[in-house]
Amino acid sequence: MRQFFLSAALAAGLAVPAMAQDEAAAVTQQTVSIELFGLANQALQAGDFEAAKRALEAVRDLKPGHPAVLNGLVTVARRAEHPEDALDALEAMDAAGLTYDTSRVADWLSEAEPARFAAVNAALAANGEPVGRAERAAVIDRPDALIEGVAVDIETDRIFLSSVAQREILLLEPFAPNDPIVFADQDDGLWSVFGIAVDDRTRMVWAASGVVPQTPMAEGETPGTALFAFDLMTGDLYNRYEIDGAERMADFVVRDGMVYVADAGAPRIYVLNSISGQLELLVEDPRFVSLQGLALTRGALYAADYSTGIWRIDLGDQSVSLVRPGEASLIGIDGLLNTRDGRLVAVRNGAAPHQMMAIDLDRDGREVAATEVLLRAHPDMTGDTEPTLVDLADGRAWLVANAAWPLFPADGNEPESARPATVILEMDLP
Repeated sequence: MRQFFLSAALAAGLAVPAMAQDEAAAVTQQTVSIELFGLANQALQAGDFEAAKRALEAVRDLKPGHPAVLNGLVTVARRAEHPEDALDALEAMDAAGLTYDTSRVADWLSEAEPARFAAVNAALAANGEPVGRAERAAVIDRPDALIEGVAVDIETDRIFLSSVAQREILLLEPFAPNDPIVFADQDDGLWSVFGIAVDDRTRMVWAASGVVPQTPMAEGETPGTALFAFDLMTGDLYNRYEIDGAERMADFVVRDGMVYVADAGAPRIYVLNSISGQLELLVEDPRFVSLQGLALTRGALYAADYSTGIWRIDLGDQSVSLVRPGEASLIGIDGLLNTRDGRLVAVRNGAAPHQMMAIDLDRDGREVAATEVLLRAHPDMTGDTEPTLVDLADGRAWLVANAAWPLFPADGNEPESARPATVILEMDLP
């Protein structure tokens, strides 16, 4: 692995990054990418545009479809007055399913290659056009709650929601879908609540809880992180599961009474083998950067990483490998689950455009065979908000369409814009 990353720099004709030269350092896709980004910036500032381009191309090899890399290539091409390179980068954005504001290069590229620019400009705009149909399942007028996750009890049609900023689990009854009831709160030991799920087998509501800058903490209160299990009908706390070294449990997936939990603050994934058991470390890998949603399919665990794509964890030998992407960008995925037939359903909010998409894997489950946009540019997926987590059941999906993370500054200041009511969208899956 070390040799592969060093080769990315050497093949580009670049000096080996200092971090990569230190044998004591963990050389990963992320560490080398960061240093190569630094080299690209240094070269750009020095006017060595060819070196800047080579550095960014090396990062692109490590992180295909990363919008920051492709944007950087456009910037370098503009400074170097190389319109062909800029158009190459824009066409790569189109192939990755991304959008891009071309206004700063429109005049330049229209003059240099009008037909080619017109074609890619239209294609980039089309990547942001509405796709899919979804209806409002609920509108929750709790603008200060910062709702992140959604879970549906398909037997009773009750919807559970997780609140980051008010440290609660909210319940929506089918006869009053817009009137939330507090199901559990900080009196039950909750910090901010992130991922949430209903387990049909154990009849529990599971919730991952931890602390972020948006968590309201009392003076002297101790931060922490844990997985919680609540009785589905009574709301009584059944158990709280903790493990040494955990930083922030945030997303998880439940299957047949087992729970796999991603740590968003550490490169670790945990497993709870039974409701009466204890959390155990499943895998720790320095290549993980920012773990998000998890899915179980094809005999493996799949973990979305905001910065690097989707990782496959073999549940037999616990080996970890990065899923080889197709053309569509897998950067910036937050929510991730799987359908019964093995499709991955992902919510992307870390790259434009925000969307929910299906990902089909190849037979071995190690490479993306195809992707399909399921929902994009819905009227409720706009403004200073972002879609976050999704729940799947009976061929349908429920999505938190407009979590207001951008309107909850980490420094605690009030946002300039008003926070909207949270919308839960429901749609049929193809």
